[in-house]
Amino acid sequence: MNSGLIEIGYIKMNNNQKWNYSELILALELYMLHRPNPPGKNSRDVKILSNILRLNALSDNIYLNKTFRNVNGVAMKLQNFRRFDEMFKGKGLRQGGGLERDVWDRYQNLKKLQKASDLIRNNIERKFENLNE
Repeated sequence: MNSGLIEIGYIKMNNNQKWNYSELILALELYMLHRPNPPGKNSRDVKILSNILRLNALSDNIYLNKTFRNVNGVAMKLQNFRRFDEMFKGKGLRQGGGLERDVWDRYQNLKKLQKASDLIRNNIERKFENLNE
């Protein structure tokens, strides 16, 4: 067996790919639904988002490792948004990319965020429909 393969759809990777714009929009939507106290890794919402992000990556032929957008990573990403949130009285996590700030600034209008999130989810659903054809 190839030493790089763990199982079908998984490879060993030192680091996960950076979060892309669409992934951050979906994460921000979840954050805003619970603002300023995002759900933790054991919540149903975090598990659902993790599954959506992982399935989306697989549909894009991205090989995953066991930590790629898992519940720990999704919950941590939600915590990253706290550093921008004036409603949160703490500091939030300092780590994270500059793209988070861009998404935060651009999608403070909740209707605009919902519209973008719906479009992303519809695109993901279409990819899965096309896989079945």
